[in-house]
Amino acid sequence: MIRRSLIIAGALFSASVASEGLTWFESNTPLTQTHKHLLNNDLPAMFSSLVEVWQLEENVNLAPHLNDLLIQSLEVDCGKGLGNKAFPSWLKGVLVQRSEIQSPGRDAFRATVEVQSTLPISRVSLTRWVDKSVSNDNSLERIRENQAGIITYSKRYNISNKLAMGLYRIDIVSENNESWSSWLILGDPKLYMTVRWASKDHWQVEQNALLNPNCPLPKLNAALYDYVDGKYNQVWTGSYESDYPTSLPLNEIDAGRYVLAVSMAHRRWQGQIIVEQAQIISKTYDVSVEE
Repeated sequence: MIRRSLIIAGALFSASVASEGLTWFESNTPLTQTHKHLLNNDLPAMFSSLVEVWQLEENVNLAPHLNDLLIQSLEVDCGKGLGNKAFPSWLKGVLVQRSEIQSPGRDAFRATVEVQSTLPISRVSLTRWVDKSVSNDNSLERIRENQAGIITYSKRYNISNKLAMGLYRIDIVSENNESWSSWLILGDPKLYMTVRWASKDHWQVEQNALLNPNCPLPKLNAALYDYVDGKYNQVWTGSYESDYPTSLPLNEIDAGRYVLAVSMAHRRWQGQIIVEQAQIISKTYDVSVEE
């Protein structure tokens, strides 16, 4: 697999160099360094060079090529080698999720940063290089605390369009001013599996490409919500990483009108950060007594 990655990376490098009228020995740009580090399987250095390319390069036509390099690097270890910046002792986990929500007559987009910490958190921010706010519509919510004292926070951004590929910055600050930050590169990910409605009460899972064996299997989640007093309350959920179902177990669900949401999520890493891309389809769903 690594050998195949290197061959493809080499081909990408050759094409890029040819398009710029340069050769390997005549240039030492951040882009050529990115290729060189990928060919040498030095993922931390490759990531640093890729960050520098995103900081310096204004040519939007280069973005698809940078995305190809990022995707190619995932063939090694699903991104765990991209960056070596460790969490401080109080920070236990960071997940960045991009969601595309498809409902009848309307598509919506959301970005979420989920943080696990042993310290109370005062601020979580996700900004695009340079200092561009992802959205003014954002909120930090304390979700839960487990018996080990780890608190989970969620920062949600409702956005009007899909979060664009490029360079981002994550900043996390605790109430006693402990802080941690990291660069984050978001690409245009391959969706190996997608979901769509097949009928009124069934959905279909479609495989669009061979899975990356170094990444977790895509996870399907199905959930039912009822709407009470202006709030959606989850009444049933199921998660699956294989043998994906295509309908609900109606014998476990009371009769009523619900909102059904089915999602397919793909995960990778950037060092210790989990990066997740989720496709969600939703619609009103009636469960009758006869069913």
